[in-house]
Amino acid sequence: MILIALGAGLAVVYGGWFCWRDPSWLRSAIKTGAVALPAIALGQMGVPGVALAGLWACALGDYLLSRPAELTLKAGIGAFALGHILYVVGFVSLFDPGRPDLLFWTVTGGLIALGASTELWLSAHTGPLRPLVRIYVGLILGMGICAALPGLPREFLLTGALSFVASDLILSTLIFLGWTARWASYAVWGLYWLAQALIMAGFWQVAAA
Repeated sequence: MILIALGAGLAVVYGGWFCWRDPSWLRSAIKTGAVALPAIALGQMGVPGVALAGLWACALGDYLLSRPAELTLKAGIGAFALGHILYVVGFVSLFDPGRPDLLFWTVTGGLIALGASTELWLSAHTGPLRPLVRIYVGLILGMGICAALPGLPREFLLTGALSFVASDLILSTLIFLGWTARWASYAVWGLYWLAQALIMAGFWQVAAA
């Protein structure tokens, strides 16, 4: 629990002071540590390996996206894409999904519509990254759809997945549309760390059972 508390403390420091600042090694270390330290603790607490692998992939993505280079941007998107794939594997292998219900179809319809809309307002601004961004959009929305399945602890997993989607939606405006509003940087980080906490709380249900 100490490492989780330290990670939360780093998350507050990053969100309150570093999230909107220019890249630096200190900024990268604080951002990465805010996820990596809880990942170490969760491994000691028995959280399933596939969930931990997903979290570590995201921690790597945090580091890569914090560095000022197009190559690390591509690698960071890839790391987060891997994290989403691993989370989906965890959703369907560690829980017992039920038959789709109204909530599932509502979430699915909304996320499909959101994905389609990115072709109108985002895709044209992504340049040579367009194929990678399209794949990433499909993966994160797929994670949200899988998290909506009945039989999963949706109060954690679905809420976390939708927070992740919201964070990345705002992040895309910063990276590709040139937004500079400071509130957007705060929102990206707050929603992202909340998303990871909720998703891990959902996977913790397996370890605690």
